[in-house]
Amino acid sequence: MASPDSPAAPGPAAERISLIDALRGSALVGLFAVHCVEHFELTLYPENRSALMQQLDQWCNDGAFFLFSGKAYAIFAMMFGVSFMLLLQSWTKKGIDVFTRFPWRLTLLAAFGYLNGILYSGDILLVLALLGLPLVLIYRLPDKVLGWLAALLLLQIPTAVYAIHCLRSPGTELPQPLHWGIFGQVRAAQAGDSWPALASLLAGRGQLMRLLFTYETGRYLQMLGLFVCGLLIGRHQLLAQAGAARRFAWRALLLGAVGFAVFLPLKLMLPLWGVDGMRAYYVNNWIGAYANLAQMAIWVGGFVLLYLHGGWRRALDWFVPLGRMSLTAYVSQAAFFVPLFYGFGLGLYRQLGQFHSLLLGLGFIVVQAALAKLWLRNFHYGPLEWLWRAGTIRSWQVPFRRISPQEQRAPAVVPAGR
Repeated sequence: MASPDSPAAPGPAAERISLIDALRGSALVGLFAVHCVEHFELTLYPENRSALMQQLDQWCNDGAFFLFSGKAYAIFAMMFGVSFMLLLQSWTKKGIDVFTRFPWRLTLLAAFGYLNGILYSGDILLVLALLGLPLVLIYRLPDKVLGWLAALLLLQIPTAVYAIHCLRSPGTELPQPLHWGIFGQVRAAQAGDSWPALASLLAGRGQLMRLLFTYETGRYLQMLGLFVCGLLIGRHQLLAQAGAARRFAWRALLLGAVGFAVFLPLKLMLPLWGVDGMRAYYVNNWIGAYANLAQMAIWVGGFVLLYLHGGWRRALDWFVPLGRMSLTAYVSQAAFFVPLFYGFGLGLYRQLGQFHSLLLGLGFIVVQAALAKLWLRNFHYGPLEWLWRAGTIRSWQVPFRRISPQEQRAPAVVPAGR
């Protein structure tokens, strides 16, 4: 039994930290909610809707984006850094050469992301893999260096400089982001009825669109900064012991509340200052990035504090199976919903608005969480998690199915004649 001071219940036989899995699982649900209301990047909706349904659809769309867009992915990125710091520390202690194994592990993740991106243009796995490569070079740097590096990256200075230029030059004609043009082509193919045409587009230009979006929005800097924050959290086991986790959560909550109180009003006041058109896009992207970070900090701090409260932990443990199987869950969501929404499948984007899409997604995630819990009773890993782990060490000898105590004690059967 774990120490009462440990929210993770880690012991000799349990290497995972349940709070990390729960937090990652909550981020996965938030990502999925946004994916549902935007029809997995196919942002087309029924034309003939009643006034009531239009209002419900608008509320669901605005609510999902306000609560989750730009925040759920940020938690995912931070947990990526946490998990890899724990993994790199473990490999280092075992004498494993991290400079060869780590890039290979990320290469496998990039392969998962590329293949998933042929189906779903909004895949995040390839971006995580590419941006995660520098972690192996910096994970041993001193705390102060990592802290200043994280702060510098999260400031997103190139984005800030361009946004300030937009504010100071109201008459300047600004170019549209390059990924917008590709997005128009991709959306047309998603709405069409040809799967080969869509797959061909997503295998090439669709992959470029994802990378351009990450670069042009400055999100690559934010992701790198969150990776580094995750390294520090993992290094100091801030989510492994209740005392450290509680202190971390209160600081995150306070910083998030202050940042939210500053940046959200600034974002809302831009129209009053006459900032519109492409200027509004670039300035919104800059200030919105800070506001999203603040909301993400509130989410993380609040979630951790609730998880440490005995009355809430049982409820929040609902997210743990999803967090443990996040790779399988993430890929399977696209595999299920893309054929439902897109034109080559059932084309439900023509019938379902945001409200009904979110309801459908809610039912799916409940079933997915129940299946994940049942799966983990019988297996150590999700299917893709096991494949990723086996591929990392290049061996099929990774335990997959859980063996009951009865099976462990059962005597081996010796064939007759031996």
